[in-house]
Amino acid sequence: MAEVPQDHHTLPDLDAAGMDSGALLFHDAPLAVYLRGTDGDLLDANMAMAVLFGFDGPAQFLEAMAATPDQYYLDPDTRASVLSILARDGHLTGRQFQALGRDGFVIWVEESARRIVSPAGETFYFGYIHDITAEKSSRWALTEIEEKYRGIFENAVEGLFQMTPGGRFVTVNIALTRMLAYPAPEDLTAMSNAAAHVFASPADWSRLGTALDAAGMVRGHEVELLRADGARIFASIHARAVRDVDGGIVLFEGSMEDVTERRQSQEQLRQNLAHTRALFHQTVKSLATTVRFRDPYTASHQDNVARLASAIARTMGLCKDMTAGIRVAGQLHDIGKINVPVRYLSKPGRLVGLEWEFMKQHAQTGYEILKDIDFPWPVAEIVWAHHERLDGSGYPRGLSGAAIGIEARILAVADVLDAMASNRPYRPALGVEAALAELVRHRGATFDPDAVDAARAVIRDGVVRY
Repeated sequence: MAEVPQDHHTLPDLDAAGMDSGALLFHDAPLAVYLRGTDGDLLDANMAMAVLFGFDGPAQFLEAMAATPDQYYLDPDTRASVLSILARDGHLTGRQFQALGRDGFVIWVEESARRIVSPAGETFYFGYIHDITAEKSSRWALTEIEEKYRGIFENAVEGLFQMTPGGRFVTVNIALTRMLAYPAPEDLTAMSNAAAHVFASPADWSRLGTALDAAGMVRGHEVELLRADGARIFASIHARAVRDVDGGIVLFEGSMEDVTERRQSQEQLRQNLAHTRALFHQTVKSLATTVRFRDPYTASHQDNVARLASAIARTMGLCKDMTAGIRVAGQLHDIGKINVPVRYLSKPGRLVGLEWEFMKQHAQTGYEILKDIDFPWPVAEIVWAHHERLDGSGYPRGLSGAAIGIEARILAVADVLDAMASNRPYRPALGVEAALAELVRHRGATFDPDAVDAARAVIRDGVVRY
């Protein structure tokens, strides 16, 4: 018997029957194993090997391999390389390559083999093959996802970042680097406390961290940032907190969008709106002043009613917009008196007959003056209805109940209260208490009950004083 080198494994003799225990183990092994000669020809294979490459049994597999020069190797160079390594080193470990199965299907495999010598002194290569197609597919999928993520990260229009709670950038993309005017992402990630250099106010950075810690996410959180060139910009931050298994925050990650132009546009719009609003109120005041040239009492009465009506509206819980509309309507509610002769306006006694009928037309006249002005509130309608009463006893249209808008009902209460509490051309002031008593007496019948209650609260609390 030939001497077997000590660094070689040995197999039992493979006799014709091939039925010894080693052969049984070889053929029944769940792993795909083979035996090949030093010339590369496959001499034996087990059932797992045959099945791996799509054959019904070892004999069919060996027959096919004998008829195929490259055997199961998709690349002929791979077969040559495997045999070369085995001849040189006597072993091969974990060689990965693409293999060709029956009917042309391709799989990824990992092959390992060792040189063995039989008791008869014959040299063989004994090897096994492992199917790694699924592993390769998963790795490819992961790599593809990473590549896609990297592509999205690097090419995003928004500035993307990962940042530690301590204020250090872990990753930043090109967009954020450009936004902050730094030469390269490394210039930001190299700073131990980038937050101190990037956030214009330490309080902004602190508030961001607090919000992320409390809610786990922020959207549209606006902060002022410092660029590398000294310029200041405003950014809108969308970010989330990444936590470890214990709930501690590991990273902040998200995006920053430069909203400086939008902020500047908003500021310009705010200034324009303030200017327009001031111009609007000057116009309203000018309209109200036209009455002053004919009747100073009416002008001051309009100012009082505007102040009182808006206070009543606030007490009733009306929104700011409706309250503003009521105030404007109060300033203009008697503008129709510009069409009433001065002798009626300043008459020391009560108006009678046609005098009173002429005076009653001022609500309709006021509506005609204001109806074509594009107010943001129904000012003309409010002025038209401020002398209507819940029971239908008012003028000029005899409206009742819900047909009278809440703004006009509030204005009616304020108008009566100020008229009774103030001096009139034909009589001295009756006083606030008398005015409130009159309103309470007709509460719910003639005047809106909520407006009356609010008027009492306004006077009681000193919001409006007489």
